Amino acid sequence: MNFYNIDEINLKLQKIYNRGDIFKSYIQKTDIFPIIIKLKTIQEKDIQGNFSVLLHKLKVLKQSKLPLEYKQFDFKRLGKQTLPVCVKIDGVLEYCNIMNNQDYYDKFVKYYELIDERYPSLKELFLKKPMIVLEYSEEWKKFFRIIEFFINNHNPNIYIREIVLEDIDTKYIEKYKKILDIILSNILNLEILTTQVNFAFEKKYNLKYSLPQVRFRILDDKLFVVGLSDLTLGIDEFNSLDIKCKKVFIVENKITTLSFPMVKDSIVIFGSGYSVGVLKNTKWLNDKEIYYWGDIDIDGFAILSQIRGYFSHIKSFFMDTDIVEKFKNIATTYKRKNIEQSNLNLIDDEIILYKRVQNDFYGINFRLEQERLPFDFIKQEILKI
Repeated sequence: MNFYNIDEINLKLQKIYNRGDIFKSYIQKTDIFPIIIKLKTIQEKDIQGNFSVLLHKLKVLKQSKLPLEYKQFDFKRLGKQTLPVCVKIDGVLEYCNIMNNQDYYDKFVKYYELIDERYPSLKELFLKKPMIVLEYSEEWKKFFRIIEFFINNHNPNIYIREIVLEDIDTKYIEKYKKILDIILSNILNLEILTTQVNFAFEKKYNLKYSLPQVRFRILDDKLFVVGLSDLTLGIDEFNSLDIKCKKVFIVENKITTLSFPMVKDSIVIFGSGYSVGVLKNTKWLNDKEIYYWGDIDIDGFAILSQIRGYFSHIKSFFMDTDIVEKFKNIATTYKRKNIEQSNLNLIDDEIILYKRVQNDFYGINFRLEQERLPFDFIKQEILKI
């Protein structure tokens, strides 16, 4: 008998709170009251045989202290019965008393007024997401100091670490980047960040940030930089290099980078798996012979495809069926990620090997890691490239 279900009534009242209707009403200075929740109309046939259940539900409903409105019904057999037809709440105080959330409402009013006095441009944000006011109620005083900093410093050109504000450290701003961007974007009339790119917040608000680094070795002593061969540079510095090399080898593994044999007019770059994407804007590589060597597995070919998207002339080495046949006895297995793709940027021979690995032709989850290949073989073959 689905009548006078107090749980359903409370759920509807809770949804009103969760939507922030009472807070939006306060912001707009409008009135959403009375709130009326209609109860299901009872027919005489519904009561017959369930009268005791009906009386129990009525008793529970009355004990809830919900403000009920009644109507008299004239039934043929049961005669006149006065039954509740709706819950009617006339004002916000009555609503808060019923929901036992007066403290939350008072807190909202307090902080909204504080915020609105300083930043009236946030009104539209709070109309869409009023719960932000309460969710960050304990943080607004600190937020105010951060907001003022960015309002007064459109081009700080410093690291977050260098922002000096009372009771606010680097990690605090890092922790609240997302909400701070939403707030600042509304105040400064900027687009809200939707990208997951590293340091997007820093880039947007003209802060310094730690640039990705590139580690590489110069393989010809004639090209050493002030006598140095093993270098690590920020990507901007790396992109500005003018190394007079002819060949560039990119390898997936760090140890392979460090042990790579000396090759005339060449350098080797530590690609570090999918982090090889950091090289996509390195224009001077377009004029070099580029070779990529990754593990022979699903990831290795996906990374090869990725970097070929940046440099279409790149060639793979030690990633062919001959290598597999020669060294499959030292291959291993691994926990494969679900990254199989159908449109990889591979050439014919690479596609054949990729499909074999993908279909477990050489064994389930086959992987031939580059550091397992014998060093004397590597050195001999690289000198032929």
